Amino acid sequence: MKLTIASFFTFLTTLSYSQDFNGVWADSSSSSFRNCYAIFSVKNDSVFMTHYAEFNGNPFVEHGEGIVIGDKLQYSVKVTTSVPGWETTAGKHILVLSDDKKTLRGTYSDNTGNSGPLVFKKQFPKK
Repeated sequence: MKLTIASFFTFLTTLSYSQDFNGVWADSSSSSFRNCYAIFSVKNDSVFMTHYAEFNGNPFVEHGEGIVIGDKLQYSVKVTTSVPGWETTAGKHILVLSDDKKTLRGTYSDNTGNSGPLVFKKQFPKK
């Protein structure tokens, strides 16, 4: 009986981070940005990401880490290269994987009070 209960909980634990988020995702949140990509890497229930975008030709780079809960990513980011005039240095992202597994959709919020939508489309690997 103990083995059955332990097996059941092990199975439930694997469900919480069984989605395949790994890969390169194109940021399609806004037409104001160009060359926007995020790379996600998941290990167990942890997610790691790097995000590159250009706003009016100026690079913006952030990286972050957080957790995977089922079809959801929740992570904090730190800005390492900022767009001139922007004061954002950190933020939080929450993304949910679409049913077809090709889109991550959610929100961001930053340390200066800005918030808004985020949308990423899977680029690589193609499945």
